[in-house]
Amino acid sequence: MPDPSSPVRPRYGGKLIAILVGVLLFYAASPYYSVWRFGEAIRAHDMPALTARIDFESVRGSLKRQIRDHFLGALSQKQKERLTEFFRTSVNDPLDQILDAYITPEGISALISNPGPIKNASSISSLPSLGLSTKQIDWSKFRNGYFTGAGDFVVNHEEIKLRFRCTGTGWKLHALDLYLPAAKK
Repeated sequence: MPDPSSPVRPRYGGKLIAILVGVLLFYAASPYYSVWRFGEAIRAHDMPALTARIDFESVRGSLKRQIRDHFLGALSQKQKERLTEFFRTSVNDPLDQILDAYITPEGISALISNPGPIKNASSISSLPSLGLSTKQIDWSKFRNGYFTGAGDFVVNHEEIKLRFRCTGTGWKLHALDLYLPAAKK
């Protein structure tokens, strides 16, 4: 028989653990759902929905860095210094002008469906302009979705990695890793 003098304390431990487990499961499943929604937006050619799922400035920065590093790797030290000085003094960075076509919902969709033209370019000037006719993306080739940090999620697709970041309101495409081959000198 319980002691009537001791106060009865409600037990919240079990409910709290259940809530925490539920929140953790929701968080763990949320990037998979977001990647699926991202794919559905591309498949349906729903550009407003795709726009809401892309951090354009981050994607621009990641592509610009990869392309610049790729092509600068093929230059001699003197050429690198000249090109770096040109970029520094140029009012409009020519690479920004080239990337403008790729940093749109249509451009990113085309790049995911066929990264070959950028990968096969031999110089910055030979980077192709974007043809907005994209081939159908084979979503069965999306492999190995995994967390790389508490707020970062990566999905491999054939020759590229799509990196998503949690923004607090959902997951957005944050970067594309193109695995650019070493440039030839």
